[in-house]
Amino acid sequence: MVIRLLYDSGTVPKLNPPGYCSKPSPARRLNSSMSVSAALHARLTAPIHDRPLRTRRSEDVHSAVSFIGADPAVVELLKMARRVADTSATVLITGESGTGKELVAQIIREESASRAEPFVAVNCGAIPESLQESEFFGHVRGAFTGAVERKVGKLERADGGTIFLDEISEMSKSLQAALLRTLQSGEYSPVGSSETRFCNVRVIAAANRDLVEMVEAGEFRRDLYYRLNIIRLDVPALRERKSDIPLLCDHFLQTLGAKYGNPGLSLSRRTLDTLLAYDYPGNVRELENALRRAVILCGDRVIEPEHLPADMTSDEARNELIEELGDFQAAKANAVEKFERAYITAVLQRCGGIISRAASYSGLSERNFHEKLKRYEINARSFRAAAAARK
Repeated sequence: MVIRLLYDSGTVPKLNPPGYCSKPSPARRLNSSMSVSAALHARLTAPIHDRPLRTRRSEDVHSAVSFIGADPAVVELLKMARRVADTSATVLITGESGTGKELVAQIIREESASRAEPFVAVNCGAIPESLQESEFFGHVRGAFTGAVERKVGKLERADGGTIFLDEISEMSKSLQAALLRTLQSGEYSPVGSSETRFCNVRVIAAANRDLVEMVEAGEFRRDLYYRLNIIRLDVPALRERKSDIPLLCDHFLQTLGAKYGNPGLSLSRRTLDTLLAYDYPGNVRELENALRRAVILCGDRVIEPEHLPADMTSDEARNELIEELGDFQAAKANAVEKFERAYITAVLQRCGGIISRAASYSGLSERNFHEKLKRYEINARSFRAAAAARK
């Protein structure tokens, strides 16, 4: 098992921030761009079985962990994750729910020397406060009513490997104090025991709440926060990296289509536009679940907006992009730019950064493809390096 990272090193593409509005193109250039955009979209939304090149499946590389993205923020995040993997430093991963914080933790583990050792995930928010210490440290027989036998805690199970503490903001104050002791000395005691034990565990924590605000409000220990915040990795929300949506859709259509016996699906232009306009409060998880629903409900080869959840196809969601971008020509030019940038990125990833192959796949001449790379400041070498790292 190993990680599929889309970038390894080198310059990364610079994408415009959300809400960026470029100047309108001259009419002739704009019409030409729209023609190219329509042709590119036809290739992007072609059924998977019609595409000459396919992305490498996770079984072909050394990890099943897959974090899909080519946005500069994602590229930097994955580079940092790999950089800290072989250290023993505690890592704090922050980001909204559904952004993929546990995937980042798994990437750190898989890229480390302890990849063969246990990886134990603990969702602190899913454990009643009264049972948190027992779950984490274990307990001895008779420690409390109902403790009829010894329980091995998560910390002991993770010894020698990595423990991932998700939603650490929901950890009780008493467990926060005990965890601080463990981080400082490696010592802990099972509930109901005076015996001191030692563990060798890499701690990775994640939070979807602002821990600094919780510290100031007295809801989270300040000393524990500083102990956790040695290396901080911020996972961007999906609405902040919408250029990755075509990549994610391609990935989910392949995996979900195979899972539910409905392979070869593609997105209509209206569906892709709808997905690009939506804000995703549930982030990547929400996109995956929306496509899961669509794959199950779609009786044809093409997914239409009616196959998506109703909140994604509401008037507000459909009109959001137009409301942000202003007049028609500016909105049209900006939509073309966003689509072409996302498409070129997706094709380069699919073709391993080989420009001649990517140009042929897209139906563009190599000269035109090079012009688009230059226009959008996309470095094909980064894709080649990532493809080489996956072999």
